[in-house]
Amino acid sequence: MNIEITGILKTTTMKSITRFIVSLITCIMITCAYTEAQDYHTGIGFRAGGLSSGLTIKHFTQPDVALEGILGFAFRSFIITGLYEKHNQINNARGLKWLYGGGAHIGFFKYGGYYYRIYGHGNHVYYVDEVGESAVVGGVDFILGLDYKFDNAPINLGLDIKPFVDFVDGLNGYFEGAISFRFAF
Repeated sequence: MNIEITGILKTTTMKSITRFIVSLITCIMITCAYTEAQDYHTGIGFRAGGLSSGLTIKHFTQPDVALEGILGFAFRSFIITGLYEKHNQINNARGLKWLYGGGAHIGFFKYGGYYYRIYGHGNHVYYVDEVGESAVVGGVDFILGLDYKFDNAPINLGLDIKPFVDFVDGLNGYFEGAISFRFAF
């Protein structure tokens, strides 16, 4: 009975998060239509993701190429991600760019650490089952998203999807979306 209630709450929470993200995307797009923007060289801030959240730093090595580092935290885990990103202008939307790229990550998991659980279905993905043990997991990442820098304000917003694959006991694939808020300079 408790598992069913938890599953319902989890579904309700995900619907609320999805509505919030859609509303935020709409606000960003409306703001983009009425605000001029400029490029930036480096941005440091916070990334709020579906599977892990943490700190992000993005630095442009060329006008259309950026390197992004993410220090992510999930339940009893810590993940370090490095990404190479190619940014492309969107016509008639100054400051708004779409991006794609790839990279790699390494994750450190304690006992019971995981990315997600599906309640009521018996599908628990734990990387460490033994009390007192830990694991190191490597993998590859892909990214597709939008990046916007406000004009006359040191604020950068990013919205992305970042599927990734872990190489542990075979291949384990995940799909994550996130919103990033950065101080840009």
